[in-house]
Amino acid sequence: MNFLKKKTKNSRGMTLLEIIAVLVVVGIVSAIAVSRLTLAGTQLYTERDILQSNLRFAQFRALTDNAATTTTWGISFAGGTYTLQTNGAAATIFFPSDGSATHTLSAGVTITAPASGSSVTYNFWGNPGAANIPVTLSQGGQIITFTITGTTGFMP
Repeated sequence: MNFLKKKTKNSRGMTLLEIIAVLVVVGIVSAIAVSRLTLAGTQLYTERDILQSNLRFAQFRALTDNAATTTTWGISFAGGTYTLQTNGAAATIFFPSDGSATHTLSAGVTITAPASGSSVTYNFWGNPGAANIPVTLSQGGQIITFTITGTTGFMP
């Protein structure tokens, strides 16, 4: 009967220290995986927020420009950049966050609408025109779309 009380080395199971070590390794691997997944989408949302802020800045400039009622402000899109414009030409005033009148999108982020070479222009009332203007940004397989509402320029 003595042989039943004897424990073999193979039947002892995992120690608390081994379980904690496994949990730490799993936690580190999952933290790295989650951070890599969220970084790709973060750049896209950041670019959307910067673009909306810059569009609001152009609208604000149109509303507060005392030069004349014929002065327009807007943003023209070309490839991976967009530029602040006044009366269809590059503005001498910079975007607040860029220190430049041109903003270059982050690597891999593209604007597919409004079409490249087009622009969004605000008149002295801050009106971008009667039609709604859809704006689409994409990066990899992710797409974000927002609409500049006609007449008001509101962007949700």
